[in-house]
Amino acid sequence: MNKQKKRRNSRSQSRARLIARRRREIIVIIGCTLLALIGGYSWSRARGTSGEASVNEDVLAYEPLIEKYAEVYGISSYVAVIEAMMQQESSGQGTDVMQCSECYYNTEYEQSPGSIKDPEYSIKTGIHYFADCLELAGCRGPGDTDRLKLALQGYNYGHNYISWAIGRDGGYTEEGAQAFSDLMKENLGWTVYGDPSYPEHVLRYYN
Repeated sequence: MNKQKKRRNSRSQSRARLIARRRREIIVIIGCTLLALIGGYSWSRARGTSGEASVNEDVLAYEPLIEKYAEVYGISSYVAVIEAMMQQESSGQGTDVMQCSECYYNTEYEQSPGSIKDPEYSIKTGIHYFADCLELAGCRGPGDTDRLKLALQGYNYGHNYISWAIGRDGGYTEEGAQAFSDLMKENLGWTVYGDPSYPEHVLRYYN
């Protein structure tokens, strides 16, 4: 009789330990899942959120085309940034709304200022070029502010600026942007080269 009680007690204890272990495992799994979700959410807020653009109605009218070509070139999360760029470049006025006629992706018109006569083609060309800038800058999302500024300044100055800035300063700096403009003015004999404050001018329309 005592032996049977001992066996029953032993089985009960084993069952209790098993249940307790499974509970601990479930708690650990739930905890890890919550941490992963929180971490992913925090990364998304810091790096991947698209923000909003404060732009006029003329720019907003081009939003469907901006969304279309942002998807084509894999930068859909940057739609609001592109709208802010258009606001800075042209306020949605004229035919070269992204001011990218001189870009080498412009193969349908002369590569000279204001030559593009089709707003949709300007949007396509500008977004294609900006996608390259983002890649060269290593930008991980619209919330990756430092690299986004590097990409924006690269859109204004040209791709060569991005590698130059990384080599000189490790990335974008206001002083570096001015130094590059001064260097190019000296080399080309120009009085003006680009907008050294371009990122600031674009991002005032973006939040």
